Amino acid sequence: MRKSNQIKAIAIYQIAGGFLGIVLLLLVLFGGELTVSQQVLRFSILAGLLYVFSILCGRMLFLNPRRGLKLSLVNQVLQVVYFSFGAWAFQFVAGLRIGVGVDMVGGWIFKFRLALSSFHFSFGEDMGQKFVGINLVALFLIFWMERLLEKQS
Repeated sequence: MRKSNQIKAIAIYQIAGGFLGIVLLLLVLFGGELTVSQQVLRFSILAGLLYVFSILCGRMLFLNPRRGLKLSLVNQVLQVVYFSFGAWAFQFVAGLRIGVGVDMVGGWIFKFRLALSSFHFSFGEDMGQKFVGINLVALFLIFWMERLLEKQS
């Protein structure tokens, strides 16, 4: 695949992941099953901004591929590691997550997780979960974009 086609593929992936994330966020917020508190609203705004960032990264790949690749690296780094330890949790995916991780509640259990554009942030609210995982899709994209950046030098 030509370099320009590879960059276009990454751009489309990031734009689609960002739009899907925004749609799913709005469905959760206005679906009627969630009580919208100030904390929920704050975290939803944060997630929305991260999804917009993903869309902007994809758009930048069309306008200025080198700069777009650098911004896209930041976007994917935010998606590589996901975790939950007591009152602290962070999971953000704009696109696809194929995750492998370890659940440490009741022993060390290796888990495989799939997700489409999703987020979970928790600060100060103990969820009783202890896990850490790696998003293999984001990790793959980081290596791919690094290679594309090296070719542009």
